[in-house]
Amino acid sequence: MENASKALIMAAGILIGILILSLAVYLFASFGANSKEIYDRIEQNQLTQYNAQYNVFLDRKDITIYEIISVANLAAENNKKYELYTNFETDYKVQVIFNAPSHFTTNLQDIIGQETQSLIDDFSDVATNEAPSSYVDVGELRYRFNCYGVEYNNAGRVCRIFFGAVSI
Repeated sequence: MENASKALIMAAGILIGILILSLAVYLFASFGANSKEIYDRIEQNQLTQYNAQYNVFLDRKDITIYEIISVANLAAENNKKYELYTNFETDYKVQVIFNAPSHFTTNLQDIIGQETQSLIDDFSDVATNEAPSSYVDVGELRYRFNCYGVEYNNAGRVCRIFFGAVSI
């Protein structure tokens, strides 16, 4: 009888041990799934915030050359930040394509200094009194541009943004 009670105590100990191990495995798996879900949400929020910097221009028809140069500078900073990544060309590179009368630049983010100043000089003329009042008020910039497209890469990040001239 003494041996039987010791055997029952040992069996109960083993069952409690298995129960504790099962609970630990369940909690580990549950917390792992929750942390992955939270990580995915954070990653999605970061992607949305990143794309919002460029998507804010989409379908606008009142963009100035200064805003386009700012977007090009933003893309240049992004490209410099990620240029050493092995998948830079496919996942991180951003191109700004600018298409205006007598100007077509496929990589506006790569031009610097004198070329940037040349674009600003060419497209920041202030309207004169001769401009049709139905299109441009005196004192407004003569040249306006639109963002007619944004392309995304396989990771869902903006990889190209297109700007063109709006005729006035």
